[in-house]
Amino acid sequence: MTIGNVVTPTSGTLTTVVSQDPMYVTFPVPTRRAIELREEYSEKGGFDALKIRVRLPDGRIYGETAKLDFVNNAIAQDTDTLLVRGVIPNPILGSETAGGVKLRELTADEFVTIFLESVEPRQVIAVPRAAILADQQGSYVYVVDDHNIARQRRVRLGQLTPDTAGIVDGLKEGEKVVIEGIQRARPNTPVTPAPAASIVGRN
Repeated sequence: MTIGNVVTPTSGTLTTVVSQDPMYVTFPVPTRRAIELREEYSEKGGFDALKIRVRLPDGRIYGETAKLDFVNNAIAQDTDTLLVRGVIPNPILGSETAGGVKLRELTADEFVTIFLESVEPRQVIAVPRAAILADQQGSYVYVVDDHNIARQRRVRLGQLTPDTAGIVDGLKEGEKVVIEGIQRARPNTPVTPAPAASIVGRN
């Protein structure tokens, strides 16, 4: 558009204004998970007790954290999700420029991966990733009871690393979990347990 041109309803978009600092990140959360998060953190400030971490397209974890500032009041019927939004700082990258424009890490309409974390770290039970199995009903482990019988136990997973899996629900401290030879384990069958080092994780 140049000076003197006439603007009409059919002119279309003339320009797009975006915020560079701070920026907003929007993402859907499954309704069931949103309810679980609300109940889990109800005594710690609800959604305000969560912080948002961002993984950039190249795999790096962005150094700034976002804070949840908006939760939609309607559920998307086609996906059964709740749209939420976080606000995150996007400062200038030192003296880096391109064409005289100072560069920032985040760019409007960029696709990133989102992680939700607790503002205050909390201890959770963690097991080696090798102990986790899954089927159409979800994740489970084999727990060894007092009679050395393997019992299938449904678990809800928390934070995952390449080596360990945080267990949010389904296990108690001190319970024995099958780690090795798990492919041969069957529900309600005897096993020969051997001790393994306990693992404590934080979520």
